[in-house]
Amino acid sequence: EKIPAASHGSMNNVAMGSVAQAGQAAWDYYETLGGGMGASRHRPGLSGVQTHMTNTLNTPVEAMEMYYPLRIKSYALRKGSGGEGRHTGGNGLVREYEFLSRTHVTLLTERREYRPWGLDSGGHARAGENILNGKRLPAKCSLQLGAGDCLTVKTPGGGGFGQK
Repeated sequence: EKIPAASHGSMNNVAMGSVAQAGQAAWDYYETLGGGMGASRHRPGLSGVQTHMTNTLNTPVEAMEMYYPLRIKSYALRKGSGGEGRHTGGNGLVREYEFLSRTHVTLLTERREYRPWGLDSGGHARAGENILNGKRLPAKCSLQLGAGDCLTVKTPGGGGFGQK
């Protein structure tokens, strides 16, 4: 009665940057993306939130695009990613980055293989996905990307609670 269904995990970390290049200073940026919170006996899970950590900010897209050589092509809730149940799990996020110059990217993400579980007959949430130019990436990896490469991070939803 006191434990909610599983959430998206602790963090979905995206670290990126580049050494100085002709006409461009060195830069680095690190962000943690939220996901779906697991539902409880009393209420549905929240969508697009941090669940097992604190002290993070949601940097505005406009600020990122102004200061870094990248474009955010989409940033939205991942509809249908929360588990079904009497109370549904929260939805994860979808964030798509287009890199405008050579960039080193490191992903440290969770629940890509194992889905956040539901409780009391509630449904499991959708697992997360990391996709580079249409090809699936592992949960944890380090990559060198070029101008025009597109990285999509789909964070997991939260598990559902109870029979629907």
